[in-house]
Amino acid sequence: MSIGLCCQYLEPIVKKSGKTEYQNILNERNLQYGQFLNNKYSNNEIHQVWINNVNNLFSAVKKIQSEGFKVFRVSSNLFPLYDSLTDMLKSSDEIKSVLKKIGSFALENSIRLTTHPDQFVVISSNNPSIIAKSIKMLDHHAWIFDSMGLPESSYYAINIHGGAKNNSDVLVQSIKTLKPNVRSRLTLENDERSYSVANLFEVYSQTGVPVLFDSHHHAFNEDGMSGEEAFDKSCSTWGSIKPLTHLSNTEPGMENGSFTERRKHSDYVHYIPDYQLKSNNNNQIDIEFEFKMKNLAITKAVKDFGINL
Repeated sequence: MSIGLCCQYLEPIVKKSGKTEYQNILNERNLQYGQFLNNKYSNNEIHQVWINNVNNLFSAVKKIQSEGFKVFRVSSNLFPLYDSLTDMLKSSDEIKSVLKKIGSFALENSIRLTTHPDQFVVISSNNPSIIAKSIKMLDHHAWIFDSMGLPESSYYAINIHGGAKNNSDVLVQSIKTLKPNVRSRLTLENDERSYSVANLFEVYSQTGVPVLFDSHHHAFNEDGMSGEEAFDKSCSTWGSIKPLTHLSNTEPGMENGSFTERRKHSDYVHYIPDYQLKSNNNNQIDIEFEFKMKNLAITKAVKDFGINL
């Protein structure tokens, strides 16, 4: 029964006006590709952004451990411009040292680290260049987890969506070409339009890649299965590894809104499917909470719903 949050940890800051605002302690810095092409960044400046980001990640992991959270999703933008400067990143002893410390801390404290590469990772595309770029992104995330010393296991999930609709044959073939350190960590998440749990179970049957169940997405793409049936089906793909699941809600008042309005994640937790809550409290699954108020949403939900951390 491990509850986790995604990419940020919020802390309140009281302004001079008396207004309370929330600041992400990761303070992740970004870099612009156009500026890079125009030689606006020195290699040292880029390296310092990477150092800032990885050091703040370590601080956040230690913070979430102190709060009793046991799952944390690492940002997919930890190392901006890495694809243009891969050799520089991989040769940085300082970066690798901090990553190793993060991994050691996570292993010593039973923290499950995961990642969710962005929507541009589409290994089911009909365009070979998109698949090649997507695989390069997956290799990058696997390198991060390798550098942390994390086992090659879907417990430390590199989670993606199925991608191009009705292209499961391409998805299966692409998965079979992945390096072992990627494929062994890969998970496939059901989505609102293209790949239901039923679709992904067929991919699992051919590849062994577990299905990560998202209860919010399932409500949009049930494919003839109840939430509990889809949940049970996805959990059966994990074998001896504790399944990872996702939870988010439609904002109250938007239930009859447009597709876009209904799919947006709410600030706080308003409902949890009974089967998902029960399985969590029985220590059968882990849940990543995808709510805008991050750790504050979890803390409130623990009280509101009787969630076991």
